[in-house]
Amino acid sequence: MGKRLHAGKVGLLLLGALLFAGFFSILEKRFAEGGIYPLYASFRSDPLGTSAFYESLEQLGTFTVSRNRTPLNQVGGLDEDTAILLLGYPRDGFEDLRAPGSSPVMKAVGEGARLVITMNPELVPEVFQPGRSELEDDWIERRRRLREKRASRRDGESGRDGPRETADTEEAGGGAVGGGRETNQGDVDEEAKLDRQMEEVLGPLLTDKLGFGVPPSGPFERPSEGWETRPGETISAPAVPSELPAWRSQYRFEAKDPAWKVVAYVGEEAVVIERVFGGGSIVLASDTYFASNESLHHGAEPGFLLWLTGGKAKVIFDETIHGTTETGGAMKLIRRYRAHGVIVGILVFVSLWAWRSATPLVRGGEAQDRGLVGEGGMVLGEGTGTGLIRLLRRSVPSALLLSRCVEVWAQSRTTAPASTERTRLDPLLARHQLDPKRFGIVDSYRAMVDLLRKR
Repeated sequence: MGKRLHAGKVGLLLLGALLFAGFFSILEKRFAEGGIYPLYASFRSDPLGTSAFYESLEQLGTFTVSRNRTPLNQVGGLDEDTAILLLGYPRDGFEDLRAPGSSPVMKAVGEGARLVITMNPELVPEVFQPGRSELEDDWIERRRRLREKRASRRDGESGRDGPRETADTEEAGGGAVGGGRETNQGDVDEEAKLDRQMEEVLGPLLTDKLGFGVPPSGPFERPSEGWETRPGETISAPAVPSELPAWRSQYRFEAKDPAWKVVAYVGEEAVVIERVFGGGSIVLASDTYFASNESLHHGAEPGFLLWLTGGKAKVIFDETIHGTTETGGAMKLIRRYRAHGVIVGILVFVSLWAWRSATPLVRGGEAQDRGLVGEGGMVLGEGTGTGLIRLLRRSVPSALLLSRCVEVWAQSRTTAPASTERTRLDPLLARHQLDPKRFGIVDSYRAMVDLLRKR
């Protein structure tokens, strides 16, 4: 039986090691392929990643290429010779981008840096959406409720009989109609107030600050290889390459500010726009597929990708828009100080502790294996009452147990015991001590309890 138990424990350990090795290999493969990262992240090496673009710039030797994992409102090290690439920003959040005056990115652009934002048109499912602060979420939710209430009120008014009810209402003084209009105006004013609060705290929307829009897409039929593009004009050298990539996104830009230049057209509509901002420049593209690994594999236009960098020597691929941020946790310290041995030591310690808890270092007999007798005479598997009796037997001799009970009773009273009570107990205690066989401990204990109850 002991050999069978030992073999079972060894089998469980081997099975656990096999499961751990399998999990580690799957996780390592996922990290290597970048499949855990959202689309167009520079960590992804699958078709819809941008690692090939990143590594190509890195291998040219003329660029200093890096990834940013610090929140954009806290990023540092930006100067006029920097190009910040936000590749694959989700379409749903594109118009919610804000540009606070304290943003280090906008400050760097004002001093000469270049900001490039490309849109993920979400032609395939996206696994990450940029998060918002709790304050911003609260404002957006309040604004949504106001709009829903206003829409439901309009639907209710449009469902009335109209002319007759309106006439009746006007004859009654127009209170209902006037009240409804006042309520609608109050909702509009409250929504405008919320928008002003959001702008004061979070900064203005990027679409308002830079003067552009992204109209909703109507029905469309995309060619198999995408729409053909044609070059426009740029704000400065280098000129727009004559060969531009085909366009897969159905979205177009509306340049409201005359400072914008249309860099690329699909038909007569703008898909890439550029403008001067302070001493730097900003580029917006309504697609990101042209920067993907798959696009580069099928023969992308490298001249256009180099044009995006604007001739800057430092190129930063931002990963925070894909949810990859660097925190100051323990893992960061371990990587920085190369303390990987600490993790290995912890794993070894936990494994030894689990093994020690599951298997005794000294083998016992059959009684111990069955949970009857343990080391040092310890009885295993007993209840509380049995354990207490065994403890009393080992701690207090049976001849002194009754006298010890009387002493504890006397000490536990809040007031001194009456002399008559103690005088009546002493003969019973003495009788037990003189002849314990005739006056057993149980009978003597019961006699003492009955005596105290009759007082």
